[in-house]
Amino acid sequence: MNTSRFLSKVLGIYLIIISMMLFTNMHMNVSLIHALIGNAPLMYVTGFFTVILGLLMVVSHNIWEWNWRVIITIIAWIILLKGLSILFFPHMIDKTTMLFLRDIKLLYVSAGIDLILGVALTYFGFKK
Repeated sequence: MNTSRFLSKVLGIYLIIISMMLFTNMHMNVSLIHALIGNAPLMYVTGFFTVILGLLMVVSHNIWEWNWRVIITIIAWIILLKGLSILFFPHMIDKTTMLFLRDIKLLYVSAGIDLILGVALTYFGFKK
C-alpha cells in the first residue's frame, strides 16, 4: 500500500501541474510538441526514458485489484506501451499526435481528464 500511496501522490501532483500548464499555455505547447516530433534523436531519447519510467512503475506496482490502485497500474502500463511505441513505431506516434494537434478541443479535453485524474490520485495518495 505504501507504493500505491507514493505513486498516487507523485502521479497526482504531476498530472495537476501538467494540466494547469496545458490550460495556461496551450498554443505554446502545441508548437513545442510539433518541434519535438520533428526532432528524431530527441524522440528516440524520450522513448528510452519513457520505457524506463514505465518499467519501473509496472514492476513496482502491477496491482489489478478493483479499487483506486488499478488506476496507477493502468497509467503505468500506458506509459510503458507509449515508450515502446515511440521506439518501435515512431511514425505511428507522429500520426497519432498530429490527430490531437489538429483539433485543439481534444487537447483541452485531454488536459481536463489529466486534471480530474490528478485530483483523484492526489486525494487517494494523501487520504489517511
